[in-house]
Amino acid sequence: MRDFKTSRRAVSCALAVLFAAAAAEAKPWRRVVPLRTTRAEVERRFGKPDPKSRHYEFRSHRAFVVYAGGDGCAEGSSGWDVPRDTVVQIIVTPKRRLRFSRLRLDMTKFRKAADPETPAHTLYTNEEDGVTYRVFEGGGEYQGRVLKIQYDPAAEDAHLRCPAQSPPPADPARP
Repeated sequence: MRDFKTSRRAVSCALAVLFAAAAAEAKPWRRVVPLRTTRAEVERRFGKPDPKSRHYEFRSHRAFVVYAGGDGCAEGSSGWDVPRDTVVQIIVTPKRRLRFSRLRLDMTKFRKAADPETPAHTLYTNEEDGVTYRVFEGGGEYQGRVLKIQYDPAAEDAHLRCPAQSPPPADPARP
C-alpha cells in the first residue's frame, strides 16, 4: 500500500512539473494565440468544448476560450478589431496544485498587483506576452498556488484594440 501511495505521489509531481513547463510558455497556449487563432482552428485541434460548461477538459487543467462576438469594432464586439469567432482570451485553471515558484519565470517581466476582487489573491502580469497568473497569497497550504492563468493579446497587438466608444452626443433640446 505504501508503494502505491509513493508511486501515485511521484506521478502527481511529474505531471505538475510537466504542466508547469507548459504553463511557463507565455504565448501561445497549446498553439492557440489570442487575436490570431479562430474558433474553427481551436475546434479542429481540441474538438468542441463541454456543452454545459463550455470548457475544454484536460488531465491537469481546464481551459475556457473567449471569442470575439462581433466583427471588428462594431457595437457589441470584443473590443478588438478582429473578425467574429477569433480567440481574444484563454483562461486556464489547474486541476492540481501548481506552485507559482516552480514556474521559474523571469519576474523582471511581470508586474505584481493585488487582485481588486479578492485581497488574498495576487496578479502577476506580463503585458509584453499577454499573460497573467492569479496566485493565492492568503497563507496556509494553498500559499503560492496558481489559481488561474489568463492569456490575453500581447503588447504587440495593441494596434488591434478598438478605440473607446464615445458617449452619444447630448440632446440640445434637453436642459
